[in-house]
Amino acid sequence: TMKKLPALRLGPEAIRYLIPHRRPLLLVDRVLGYERAPNPTVLACRFISANEEIFTGHLPQLALWPGSFIYEGLGQTSNLLHMLWTLQQEFEAHGAPAEDVLEGLLALDHAARLQPGQLPPKAELLHDVLSRPALPVGLAAGVEMKFLQPVYPGSRLDYRVTQTHLTDSIIRFEGEAEVDGQLVARGVLHATRGLPLLQGRRPPGSTG
Repeated sequence: TMKKLPALRLGPEAIRYLIPHRRPLLLVDRVLGYERAPNPTVLACRFISANEEIFTGHLPQLALWPGSFIYEGLGQTSNLLHMLWTLQQEFEAHGAPAEDVLEGLLALDHAARLQPGQLPPKAELLHDVLSRPALPVGLAAGVEMKFLQPVYPGSRLDYRVTQTHLTDSIIRFEGEAEVDGQLVARGVLHATRGLPLLQGRRPPGSTG
């Protein structure tokens, strides 16, 4: 069973700011937890519905969630994790508190569900930064993945990803996926690192 992390409850509205993927290939529904240290780690999930279009053509007599989609979900979660970590690093480098990132994302998520069109200050700050086209993570450069159990419709697929190594150009992640506490996949992903998000900018109110 995956170790619990400090809670960070983010829904689809906040997630769409962190990764570029969109339906039908957005494979992360919610962020459930996040830990910045000692190694950046995120817990996220995807709800597998019996109405998923993929089941029409993928073994229609025996509905199984494709292993390639589990891998892709872990990859998207890796991208999301590095985006969170990068934002916090760069906010601090520009004199703004790292917690403003999480508070801003929570405010964005809250505003989307309860107050559409009205963004509080920290949400406005994140909206401004995340509207830039630059992304911190690129395509996977290498994957080592083992699939251990099948995943069926009606499951909640939990992703846990840890960022373990970082260089100027390559990031290494360790990821695992579970259903009901049972490990269904685990592996290592490598990704290319992109441009800093806040290059040439300062978050509003920063002192650095």
